[in-house]
Amino acid sequence: MVSTAIPCSLLPFDPSAVSSSAVDAANSTFVRVSSKDKSYALILAYVATHLVSKDDHRSFEVRAGKKSYDSDSDNDDDDDDKTTSSIVVGFGLHRFTWQQHTLHCLRQSLGTPVGTREEAVRLENLVLMAPQLGNESILRAFVDAVVAASEATTDGFFSVYRWSHYEWCWNKVQSLQSRPMATVVLPALVKESIIDDVENFVTDECKAFYETHGIPYKRGYLFHGVPGSGKTSLIQALASHCNRHVCMLQISHPNLNDDYLQTIISRLPPRSILVLEDIDAAFTKDRKKKVEHSSLTFSGLLNALDGVGGHDGHLVVLTTNF
Repeated sequence: MVSTAIPCSLLPFDPSAVSSSAVDAANSTFVRVSSKDKSYALILAYVATHLVSKDDHRSFEVRAGKKSYDSDSDNDDDDDDKTTSSIVVGFGLHRFTWQQHTLHCLRQSLGTPVGTREEAVRLENLVLMAPQLGNESILRAFVDAVVAASEATTDGFFSVYRWSHYEWCWNKVQSLQSRPMATVVLPALVKESIIDDVENFVTDECKAFYETHGIPYKRGYLFHGVPGSGKTSLIQALASHCNRHVCMLQISHPNLNDDYLQTIISRLPPRSILVLEDIDAAFTKDRKKKVEHSSLTFSGLLNALDGVGGHDGHLVVLTTNF
C-alpha cells in the first residue's frame, strides 16, 4: 500500500500505478519529465537497456526512423527507404540501475487523446523516482549524465540526429565512422576554400569579431548538385574534420511553422552541423510556399537561420539537387 503521509493530490502520478511495487511514495523523491523535454526519449532508451530484471518488464516500444546517411554510399537519395529501429520502455513502472543506484521510472499517459494534423495523440510524461527524501541531486545527476552521453563525441566517429515531431526532441539515429576529407571527390580549390572558411569560423578571433559587431555566431552554406555529386560525403567529412554532430531536418515537413522552427533550432545539441534537406522543396523562386499545408514562411526561415535561437557556433548547411 502507498503511504498516505503525502496527500495523493500532490503526487505527480496515480498512486495505484505503484501500489504493487516496492516504491514508498512517502519516503521517495520524484522528478517529472515532460515528453517535450530533450531528455525524455534519451531516458526511455537508457532505462530499456539498464533494467534490474528484464523478466519483470513486458512493456516495450519499437521506434523506427529514417536512416540518415549511409557512410558507404555517395548517393544522396539512396537512403530514403532505409530505416533504423530502437527499443524503449513502454507505459508503466520500470526499475533500473544507474551507477550504484536503483531507481524507478514511471511512464504514464495524461488525459484524453487530442487531435493533431497527423493523428490523435495522448499527452504523456515520465516520473523518475529515487528512494528517500531529498535525493533530487541523484535524479538531476542521472538526467545530466544521460544528456551528456548523447551529446558526447567519440574519437573516430560522429553522431547523426533527426528531429522527432512526435517527441519534440533531437533523436540520435546513428553513429558513423569519421570520413577523411581526402576521400571526398571535389575540385581541390573548392575543398580548400570550405575547410579554410570553417577553420577560420571556429577560431576565438572570429567569435570575438561576431560578438563585437552584434552578429549571431553562426555560419551557413548551400550545397547544390545532382544526387551523387558529393553533398552527403562533404557533410560527413566536415563533421569528422570539425568533430561535430550532424542534425538532419526536412524543411518541407507540413507541421513546420515559424515558431516551431525556432524551437527546433534552439534545441540543437552543442557542436552541431544543422542540415536542412532539399531546401528547394519548400519554396519557389519567388519565395512562395510549395507545401500546401505548411505554415512556414520564407521570412520565418531566414529569421530562424539568422536569429538568436540555438547555441553559438552552429554550422548550417542547406542542400538542393539543383
